[in-house]
Amino acid sequence: MNAYQVLHDHHQTIKGLIKKIDSAPVGSVERQQHLDELLVELDIHFRIEDDLFYPALSAASALVAIAHAEHRQINDQLAVLLRTPPSAASYEDEWHSFATVLEAHADEEERDMIPAPPSVQLSDDELDTLGSRMAARIEQLRNSTIHKLRVRGKMATLKAI
Repeated sequence: MNAYQVLHDHHQTIKGLIKKIDSAPVGSVERQQHLDELLVELDIHFRIEDDLFYPALSAASALVAIAHAEHRQINDQLAVLLRTPPSAASYEDEWHSFATVLEAHADEEERDMIPAPPSVQLSDDELDTLGSRMAARIEQLRNSTIHKLRVRGKMATLKAI
């Protein structure tokens, strides 16, 4: 599978979870379950980008630097969301701020990095190999109990900061 398609498909997974969260009642078990799933998928997404996709685009270092800055912005907004109780009047605003930042990052990434800029020379075979590695990593992390525990620990840390 092509690396660009893997990223696009995973962006759709994340956006689908945002829609599920939006449709679930605030404070409900269902909404929390979807949020937990989103946080696992978001961590997976950052890992496949940071470990596999961005290094392959190293010739586009300015775009990669921007993407890393956006990841930090998403984590900052996530920390604010996690510290806001679902019963707080500002919770929905914080949720929408987080979702907006996350969706904007996905859209910008697709606009600026798919396909890669001309400075990046990746053959179709290299894109397919990279895409296969990314898809395999997604499945490995989704099925890893250790990864899920790592994400819970990370979220607890963000919430406490």
